[in-house]
Amino acid sequence: MTDAINTGTFAGLVEALYAGTLDDDVWDRAIIGIADMVHASGALLMAFSPTTGAVLRGENHRLDPTVLRDYQRYWSYQDRRLDACLSVPPGCPVTERTLQMPDWLRSAILNEFLLPSDVPHFMPAWLHKSATKAVTLSFQATRKHGPFEAQDVETYRQMLPHVTRALEIRDRLQRAQVRSDTLAGTLNNLSFGVLVLDSAGRLLETNGIAQQLLRNESSIGREPDGTLWLRNPAGGQLARWIRTGVPPAGSADGLLHVPRPPGLPLSVLVTPLPARGTAWMGGDPRWLLLVFDPERRVRASAECLARDLGISAREAEVAALLVAGLELREVASQLRVSVHTVRTQIKSVFGKTGIRSQADLIRRVALGPSVLERPNTPRG
Repeated sequence: MTDAINTGTFAGLVEALYAGTLDDDVWDRAIIGIADMVHASGALLMAFSPTTGAVLRGENHRLDPTVLRDYQRYWSYQDRRLDACLSVPPGCPVTERTLQMPDWLRSAILNEFLLPSDVPHFMPAWLHKSATKAVTLSFQATRKHGPFEAQDVETYRQMLPHVTRALEIRDRLQRAQVRSDTLAGTLNNLSFGVLVLDSAGRLLETNGIAQQLLRNESSIGREPDGTLWLRNPAGGQLARWIRTGVPPAGSADGLLHVPRPPGLPLSVLVTPLPARGTAWMGGDPRWLLLVFDPERRVRASAECLARDLGISAREAEVAALLVAGLELREVASQLRVSVHTVRTQIKSVFGKTGIRSQADLIRRVALGPSVLERPNTPRG
């Protein structure tokens, strides 16, 4: 680092850049801090299409907002600096003095846009460059400031690796947020409750249906210490399973039935989760529970289920009712057929799909498209 760079300021800005990966305000202050170090008025962070010149995304740091707006609307498509800069590798700042741009002083973008906006001097560098996207951070200076000096270019060059890395981290965090939001939205559109427990049975995550069940049902709830409570015998079975790791007798396939007198029981499918790591502070996800509530008519669409599993419409009705938690005699009563007929149809479903139990059927349906809520689905 050259003597002209204040070490404390440089280190503080590097720290602010990485802190800015989690905080937009800190990120803005860090970019403005770099602008101050190189004596710039402000900066523009932009992603371009190299083929069209269109600005795909832009950030304005302390410049007149109309500068970025007008550039995006019109000038980016005829900015002759882009062609001159495309041959420059990432990480190398340039200025109007170092770019090869004949007749620059007579160009329209300089005389009709940059000079009237009082940002005629620039110092851009590529942070990323590919066939489909090019990202640049460009510092702008006024006529009073004049062109950027060699020391400004060197200061920017030393800061660039940190700017690039911090921007990569911001991208990763934003992608993770998109994935998280998408997953949360999908879970909340499912037609059954989803709960994630830690190794002690404490609730870590719940989707919308599960939250409603925890609030409104008398057979499932949250204890004061955050653990999941189920009405016995299911509650005791789950507690022993969590404590010992051994499924209760008769529930080796992971299916528990929670009594809910005088109504139909809740069906709870329990799946142990693999230990993929240990959190520093919070609980580790160890158990996934899917809760099906027949009385809410939260069930798979029989039509969709028939297409998904390749079974007949009547077999799909039987499968949907089983997934909803009904017993064989209840399915028979609702469909007005004999229990023997229901058993025959279940065997046919199992034979066509390779499914071997009611719990396997629930798992298969839970991974298929028929579990998504539909806005016009009637509720009973």
